[in-house]
Amino acid sequence: MARIEKIQIRNFKSYKKYNLSINHQFKHIIIYGKNGVGKTNLLDSFAFFSNTKGLRGNGLDDIFPINESNAVNTKVKIELSAKNIFYNFIYEIVREDSKLKKKILLDNNNISLLGIKKFINFIWLTPHMDKIMYEGQSLKRNFIDKMISQSDQYFSKSILAYKKNSAERLRVLKSSKDEKWLHILERKVAENIYDIFTLRRKYAEELNNTIDIKLKKFREIKIEFSNNLFTDLTDKNDSINLFVNELKNKRQLDEITKRMNFSINSDRIIFFDQENKTSTDYCSTGEQKSSLLTMILANCWKLKDNDKEFILLLDEAVSHMDNSNFEKLFNEVDKFDTQIWYTGTNKNLFQVIEKKGFFIHLQ
Repeated sequence: MARIEKIQIRNFKSYKKYNLSINHQFKHIIIYGKNGVGKTNLLDSFAFFSNTKGLRGNGLDDIFPINESNAVNTKVKIELSAKNIFYNFIYEIVREDSKLKKKILLDNNNISLLGIKKFINFIWLTPHMDKIMYEGQSLKRNFIDKMISQSDQYFSKSILAYKKNSAERLRVLKSSKDEKWLHILERKVAENIYDIFTLRRKYAEELNNTIDIKLKKFREIKIEFSNNLFTDLTDKNDSINLFVNELKNKRQLDEITKRMNFSINSDRIIFFDQENKTSTDYCSTGEQKSSLLTMILANCWKLKDNDKEFILLLDEAVSHMDNSNFEKLFNEVDKFDTQIWYTGTNKNLFQVIEKKGFFIHLQ
């Protein structure tokens, strides 16, 4: 079972100094207290081990305590156990060449965010994520892409390669317009795009099957990808050649607009509500939140089935649930055999797990 056993925080948001030890006998960790006492900030402090912007999409400039933005001495350390092996993860915010950078260590050795995913993933559901369901395609794609990256490192590497090759192509378009080099780059970009498109559709199919088989008690959702340029990706060579031609046809437009007009963002994604027979865009706020929860749980199941270690963070996720729905959620996440963190304003919200939880009262 993956679990955090100790946390040490220095100068992170509302925390100037904070140390916490967790009783390893408990896997349900409940943080409760009034609004503004730092419940979300505590979760956020170790969510930064998972991505560059934490739970709320903050930049590094936003994590310093108020009135201390000039003091670059933020440090967060977690002692973590996964598969009965203990790890010490640390990140510090440092200033290099007048820029803020995050330095990450595993047992005093440098490690990347991608490298951390080999050992642990942090999965979260927060009120900040509600906008995924109604603010357009970009957030939906990024949400799914992030989940794929948690279980498939090849996908992460394909995204990085795509960004590198497409940026180089735009530079060549702007400068030399070297035909031979453009052809090579466009072939590379097309191959990257094919891999990303293929893995997205494979992942969506797997998640849909998981929802259908394991999450019948939750909102039934289907994830669908589509693209105006093609209907399927069965033939890899034909697909890549199609993409190469599209990139070539878009050269002049790309040069003018300084961006890729055929790209991984050309995919359209729909979250389809099986009960309402419509996109979740047209569902109620409550139905959208339930849909989001279903996808998060399905992703957890996929990680578990692939023997990937993760810790689940549920920030204010239970505040608007009655005891019946919370018990249903608790019974589901309890199957994952991993540590689950909850936040809420009142201890009474968690009566269902009162004897099974480790409670932290922040004041």
